[in-house]
Amino acid sequence: MNKTKLILISTSLFFITQISFGQKKVSEAVIKELEAAEAKMFDAILKYDPVYWKDNVPNDYITINADGVMQTKGQILADSARKNLYAGVSVKLFDRKIRLYGDVAIINGRSQYLMGDKILGEVYHTEIWIKEKGEWMFDGWQGTYTKGTQTSFKPE
Repeated sequence: MNKTKLILISTSLFFITQISFGQKKVSEAVIKELEAAEAKMFDAILKYDPVYWKDNVPNDYITINADGVMQTKGQILADSARKNLYAGVSVKLFDRKIRLYGDVAIINGRSQYLMGDKILGEVYHTEIWIKEKGEWMFDGWQGTYTKGTQTSFKPE
């Protein structure tokens, strides 16, 4: 019986300490900062803005896209086939969840890519953001098509 109590107390303490050192509560100010950074990022991607990639994306950036393509920052900037992929496309964001771990934020959500009213694709995504010199830098992306929405939305 004493051994069971000891295990229960030890397990409880373990989980309490993990919670206290893990994710931090995200303030409204930080949420607004990240939402603004995210909006700027999507705008830059849809317009294929190389200045954004130079100024707001670290050199170690990695993307794993829903179409199975994995690229570094350098590969993205050199990929002429994908430059026009988002021409005329708009994006809608849903189900955003922001988690904060010090100067690292993880945003999970769902994004729809539209041409007018037509949905070209819908993706569950994970974004990684790192705060450097007071600014949020876009450091990683992983996207997965939502069930039943895989599309032929690919570069030519």
